Amino acid sequence: MARYSFYQLRMACQQHMLASLYTEPEDPDAYNAGYIEAVTTRYVLLWNVTPWGQRDGWLLRRTEDILQVFMGDDYEIRLQMLLEMQGETYAPLLDPPPAPEEDLLRRVLKLAMEREEIVSILTAEDTYTGKVLHLDDLRANVEVLDFFGAPDGQRQFPLRDMQVVALDTQEERMFRRLSDERLKLL
Repeated sequence: MARYSFYQLRMACQQHMLASLYTEPEDPDAYNAGYIEAVTTRYVLLWNVTPWGQRDGWLLRRTEDILQVFMGDDYEIRLQMLLEMQGETYAPLLDPPPAPEEDLLRRVLKLAMEREEIVSILTAEDTYTGKVLHLDDLRANVEVLDFFGAPDGQRQFPLRDMQVVALDTQEERMFRRLSDERLKLL
């Protein structure tokens, strides 16, 4: 990641501006947009917004994967307008706000574990969805859910292998509904 992009991330966070984060140089559709809640040299926490101007949970991604940052362009202005029209208001995930060099990955995973939230973890291999059961300095143990929201065993993830962690997006909310309804049927 270029220094200028890191500077832009910090500015978007400090000034509470909508930003678009691009991660693939050959694919202009590989981006996420939203409010940057926190940024460190290792991670960015984004209050994610869909292209239709709807809140879609939080994404934590590695700072090094972000190649370009756009703020204040027509696209971000349109998203802001759509959010306002729908009455969507930004609410931070982390309270109190993280310290400048706090380990955002561990903090988000710990919060998900404490709240028993469902997360999606993107690694180089695949994407896994489930509940964080245990967390230490090097790894997280997750009860992985299958396609229907049923427990599908535990898996251990080295923290260094996590590229993106999603929390409370449409996907995790869907898995929560499937899991909760499954429990009611038992």
